[in-house]
Amino acid sequence: MADGDSGLPRRPQASGNGGRIAAIVIAAAFLLLIVAFMAMPFLRHDEARLNAIGPVAPAPGYERGGVVFSGTASTWEVKGRMTVDAQRRVHFAFDLISPTGQPAPASLQPGVALDMPDRDMPPLRPQVSREAPGSYAATSPLPADGQWRLRIELPEIAAVLLFNVTE
Repeated sequence: MADGDSGLPRRPQASGNGGRIAAIVIAAAFLLLIVAFMAMPFLRHDEARLNAIGPVAPAPGYERGGVVFSGTASTWEVKGRMTVDAQRRVHFAFDLISPTGQPAPASLQPGVALDMPDRDMPPLRPQVSREAPGSYAATSPLPADGQWRLRIELPEIAAVLLFNVTE
């Protein structure tokens, strides 16, 4: 027997490729994640979803109830309320607040569009009135019960709220 030879069969040496491949896969996934985060500001998002944060109970003047909503559209914080009366007229009141907490400037005139996503119909475009700095309101009759989509149209994005109108 030679020095260092115990007479036992030798185990084959494991190659180091498995560790390198795992490291390459992890590094590639990490690099892809970084590239995706860096590309996000350059991707155009033309809609931002508004969230219903609570119901408005039916009462005189809004017999079908409504919803309080909130969300962020680009740099604007949007907070509002939607109610529907017995004749199926919908009323929206919403505030636009800048990142600094200031109301939207008088030069900003948001548009409002209402449509039914499941039906092929042109959108309703009620007149939006400026009630106070950064506060807006609009009213429109709705021709049918069902699911409706509100789009608050701002220069760079539209804030979208889905809501149901039932009897």
